[in-house]
Amino acid sequence: MANNDTTNVKLGVCKVFFGGVDLGFTKGGVEVSVETETHEVQIDQYGNTPIDEYITGRTVNVSVPLAETTLDNLVAIMPGAKLETDASANATKVLVPTGVGVKLKDFAKELILVPKGLNGTLDYNDAVRIPKAATPGAMTFAYKLDEERIFNCTFKGYPVTEGTADNATEVLYQVGKATAPVSP
Repeated sequence: MANNDTTNVKLGVCKVFFGGVDLGFTKGGVEVSVETETHEVQIDQYGNTPIDEYITGRTVNVSVPLAETTLDNLVAIMPGAKLETDASANATKVLVPTGVGVKLKDFAKELILVPKGLNGTLDYNDAVRIPKAATPGAMTFAYKLDEERIFNCTFKGYPVTEGTADNATEVLYQVGKATAPVSP
C-alpha cells in the first residue's frame, strides 16, 4: 500500500561485507536478483488453465563488481584459494586450485549489503542480509587501457535455519535491520 512518503524513494550505493570483511569499492552497481520457481496445478477438465500454483523453490543471487582487485579479495571470493607469502623474495601470490569436488556451502559466509547514505553513513536498517552465501569463483576481469580492472563475481544464497528450536525459521535472505558484521 502506497503512503506517498517521498522518503521511501531511495537511491545510492552499498558496502559489501562477506564473512565480516569489507570487500571495498565496487564499480557498476551491486545487483540483487531473486527468482521464484512455481508449479502450476492443472486438471483435465480445465485444459491448460491452471487451477492453483505452488512455489517449488526460490534463489537469491548478488552480482558484485569489485573494483579493489587485491590478492586478499581474490582469496575471499575464490573457494579454496590460498595466499602464499615468500618473505625471502618479498613476494606474495594467490594459488588457485581446480576446485573439482568443492562443496560451496562449506565456503559460505554471511553476505551483507549495507546502503550508504548521502552523508556517507551506513544504514543497517535498510540492509540486505544473506546468512549463507558463496561464490563459485567464476569471475571475469580484463586488462584495458581506459577501464578499471574489475572482479565481477556472483554470490548465491543458501537456506539456513535461524532462531530457537521453539521458534525456528527457514531463511534464504532478509531485508531490513541487520547488525554490523564482525570481522573475523
